[in-house]
Amino acid sequence: MSLLQKIRGFFAAKRPEEHPGPAPTTFSADNEAARSTWNEAYLIKQYKAVSAESKTFAGHYGDFNAFLYRADFDSFLRKEVLPFREPDNKFIEFLDKNHWQEKHPFNFPGPFYAGYSDTCGTGIGEAPYNVMNDSHCYEYVFRQPKDFTELLQMLDAAAVEVFDSYSSNGNDYWTYEACKEWWSTREQIIAALRDEELVQMNDGQAQAYINYLNGDAEADLQRYCYFLLNGTYPMSVAAILPSLDIHSCSYNFPYCTSSPDTLSPAAAVPASFTR
Repeated sequence: MSLLQKIRGFFAAKRPEEHPGPAPTTFSADNEAARSTWNEAYLIKQYKAVSAESKTFAGHYGDFNAFLYRADFDSFLRKEVLPFREPDNKFIEFLDKNHWQEKHPFNFPGPFYAGYSDTCGTGIGEAPYNVMNDSHCYEYVFRQPKDFTELLQMLDAAAVEVFDSYSSNGNDYWTYEACKEWWSTREQIIAALRDEELVQMNDGQAQAYINYLNGDAEADLQRYCYFLLNGTYPMSVAAILPSLDIHSCSYNFPYCTSSPDTLSPAAAVPASFTR
């Protein structure tokens, strides 16, 4: 059973919270079980904390999709949201760098992404439903936040990353054409996610990403492309979403098709991310 499953089981059973106590100070095989227990307790404690905090965010900011999908999200997040969360912190120093040129190629399109991270693997502990590691333990965002709880977890993952490798300015760079090219590489990404070393660097996130790419990811990316083309998130289920076909065009969508000869080929995605 993965840690994610154990977290779900914890809340389903409504077990009382137990203080995890101090973390083990050495890393011998003798305390492997103790470290695992501490990690599980930490994840449960953190999830409960951000779940409670998310209610404050929902009450203050309202609809999550309208909150997340806005043209000025990066500036809005850093200048308003982070100070709202930590009003007494005058030195909020994360998500303040542009890592677009070095972003990990497996980042799922959206406002959040990671560049060159450390290899401590802290991200999956803070945001297990959104962050994962590659085979070298470099972090990337495999799913954009779906609600305020996941948003807060994403902020925590960014805050503890030693190299400040997370950015929230993806909306400034992603375009409809770039999203279609990225989507055309999904089979390569899925193949890379089956790598045994990558699987071992995570706690179920590799299979979760595969399931996502084979499931809800297409509709999520179409909605993001709608936002990129129109400046608003499609709130209505009747909204006509743009095609992710590499041959479809961005003007007057979805009623036109570009010639394959006029399109640049999709960029190849490496099996792993190296410096």
